[in-house]
Amino acid sequence: MAGIDALMVTEMVTAAPDEMVAEVARRMSRNRVGAVLVVEGNVLHGLFSERDLLTRVVQENRDPQATRVGDVATRTLHTIDVGAPLKEVLDVFRQKKFRHLPVVRGGTPVGILSTRDFLEYLVDGLEHYIDQLKYKRELAEGIDPYDHVGGSYGK
Repeated sequence: MAGIDALMVTEMVTAAPDEMVAEVARRMSRNRVGAVLVVEGNVLHGLFSERDLLTRVVQENRDPQATRVGDVATRTLHTIDVGAPLKEVLDVFRQKKFRHLPVVRGGTPVGILSTRDFLEYLVDGLEHYIDQLKYKRELAEGIDPYDHVGGSYGK
């Protein structure tokens, strides 16, 4: 059974709790990510997302140049172990309605999983499965599935 390690982002974009929101937001933009883990050493202190930026900084008229990311990050986190099965990940995304999920190994952050990455993985797997079914069906029907690639082989 596939696990989270097959699809999570392990090159995490992180922030220290005392970094200013403006710099963290620029880093998120440069790296094209919607959330960063707020870590100090190997300790996970929170998750700062685009939603946190909107609701806890912009909406509250805080200065992003003077606001520490640790003060506005989501601190109550649900994490998932790197060895958890994909079904458990799906259950967490569906029940908790998260878009980003910190992945841990023994309590230490090792990655982050987004719903976008998760859905891409599922769709890719489903497409591969459908292609394999089509291939097997064509073989069973006596059809050469690769006939279109190299011509008619002398037919």
